[in-house]
Amino acid sequence: MRSRSPLSDLAERGQPFANEISSTLVAVRSASERGRAESIRDVVDAYRRLYGSVQRFVLMLTDDRLNFASVGTSGSHSLNQLLSILAEQARAAGFARLRELKATIEDARPAEQLRDAIFSDVFSNDVAALRKVVAELERLDAAFIGLCVGHVLEQHARADSGTGPAIAGRRRIARNTAAAASTPGKANAERSVARAND
Repeated sequence: MRSRSPLSDLAERGQPFANEISSTLVAVRSASERGRAESIRDVVDAYRRLYGSVQRFVLMLTDDRLNFASVGTSGSHSLNQLLSILAEQARAAGFARLRELKATIEDARPAEQLRDAIFSDVFSNDVAALRKVVAELERLDAAFIGLCVGHVLEQHARADSGTGPAIAGRRRIARNTAAAASTPGKANAERSVARAND
């Protein structure tokens, strides 16, 4: 019968203890590492929202002239490509605040480089700098949203003012027709309706 070595006995006795230790070990991140990770996530989220706002702006301007596939699904164009498409579509649509839009587009050109700062060893460790990037991306996003919403409101206002005279004309025709119907003689009523339609 082979005797057990002292080392094997120690290993067996120590195994449950080692398992208990390994099961209770938890990776601990410092507060600064957590802040850095959150800031990087905020940069990515802010860039994604900016991209989405520019994409929706393009789709709003193209309306039925282009479908979603031709403008591109998310990620099929770079942000700079989308900005160029936006400038072209705004010009073609006769965008009222074109100068302001062009200035915002130029401000947004470096946004991809701002986002890529998260891949820099030096920059991605600077939480304050990452927060500045988030603030700039959010500012650009708000500017595009404001211009887009402003354009939609202007379009609705124009449509409402354009339908005003048409509604008034229809009401006038209805009044004349009713007045003609109340007068004796079918010929008079028909002449009144004809005059109202002219």
